[in-house]
Amino acid sequence: MTSIKLKFFVFLSIIAHVCHGQFFYTDYQEGKYWLQTNSAMLSLPLVPQNSYWSNYVSDKYRKQNNGHSFGVFGHFKKDNDLLGIVQNSDLIGNGAILTYRYISPHVEIMNSMFFTYDRLEAERGFVRTVKNVTMYTNQAYLRVFNSLNDLDYSIKIGRDFLRVGQGLNANLFLSDFSRPFDQFTLKAKLGKLNALFSAIELDTLLEHNRYLYMHSFGYQSERFSITFGESIIATGISKSINIQYLNPFSFWSWENLGSTNKGLNAFLYVGMTWLPREGLRLYGEAIIDDINFHQKDAFYLNRFGYLLGFQKTGIPLKSSNLWVEYANVLNQVYQSYHPTHIYTHRGFPIGHYLGNDFNNLRIHYSHLIMSGQMKPFIDISYLLDGSNGLDTLFDNPWENEKGEFFEDYEPPSNPTPPVTKWIELEIGVELNAGYGSYITITGQYQAKSIDNESSSNFGLGIRFWTYFQIPFKHK
Repeated sequence: MTSIKLKFFVFLSIIAHVCHGQFFYTDYQEGKYWLQTNSAMLSLPLVPQNSYWSNYVSDKYRKQNNGHSFGVFGHFKKDNDLLGIVQNSDLIGNGAILTYRYISPHVEIMNSMFFTYDRLEAERGFVRTVKNVTMYTNQAYLRVFNSLNDLDYSIKIGRDFLRVGQGLNANLFLSDFSRPFDQFTLKAKLGKLNALFSAIELDTLLEHNRYLYMHSFGYQSERFSITFGESIIATGISKSINIQYLNPFSFWSWENLGSTNKGLNAFLYVGMTWLPREGLRLYGEAIIDDINFHQKDAFYLNRFGYLLGFQKTGIPLKSSNLWVEYANVLNQVYQSYHPTHIYTHRGFPIGHYLGNDFNNLRIHYSHLIMSGQMKPFIDISYLLDGSNGLDTLFDNPWENEKGEFFEDYEPPSNPTPPVTKWIELEIGVELNAGYGSYITITGQYQAKSIDNESSSNFGLGIRFWTYFQIPFKHK
């Protein structure tokens, strides 16, 4: 306990501050989604007025429009064993992120470094330890953006988050769960139409260089949004960038049916959000891993995952926020015959944070009091976790020794037996302590059962983070 307190006060002595490039970790997104749903406007400005949730977003999202800014984000949490319940601030370890950001009307430059006194706290990006200080570059990019007639576009080169999805709790296609990606990304928007293309360098596995290429096309009106996307992981020893996958207008998956023969793993994605009326959001996603229209010489089967959810605001209290999300991802989704094709970055899932071979129901309720300075909340997670997750090797039991498909083959039930059942509950309150500081105190319960054995435990969760930014303008 003394060691934990020492680390806590050491990182506080550094002072925990951040410029708005780190707002992902502050989890202002809950307020953003509430404001959209409550008004039934997907294009709602980020911080409208006259609601507790407006104050909540405004306190957590301090945007510096132009000029330079320096800052540090500091985070401390007492470890917990919850699997299905995470907060954005949980996605980094105990430590501090020092940040520099410059933005002008058409250029943005960002650099952020993560520092900690415990190597195990840097598991998403460990590089080296110098005199007991572990560090890695969390974000570092150049973004150029402009408008041409009615076309808005941006080009980004460097390391940053990249998220494509409709879920409030998780995303099946591209999420924020792994360390930010080294990428070249082009975004464009023309009226209600939008497009995204990205070429990403993933971490090296088994001496294989790995690249993720993805593009998506979407439509968004005030109350409806739909996105179609596809991605491919290409790997190989001494492999370099594939020129053919730098073409965002080519449909790569259809050109690579039977992609296992070409060293690829292909995905198709669709996601949608609908706000039928004020205070109600309906959304869903689906992903297909590899495409196969035949069973002769079938080295793989179509595997898929889907996610469904809804959000309701304003009941029973005016500031109430309730959402329910269900996800079902079959085993072998995000995987392929070669272990380098796994859909992870630095060991963490790129898609759903629970990986694959699971069913999960997550329920979240919160509301605001004291003008948005206090947020009581409750989270419930019911998880059925199969035995063939991302940590198991891909196999093909549906083939005989000649590579022919067993006509009477039946896939295992979903999730794959034996199934571990997890029931988790977290009840707590998030307090705005002032000066850009927040503390969350929770009570936690977790029950585990497999076959005829079961166990349970209770715990206390503590999360603390604080930030501060120092903006200045050059003359």
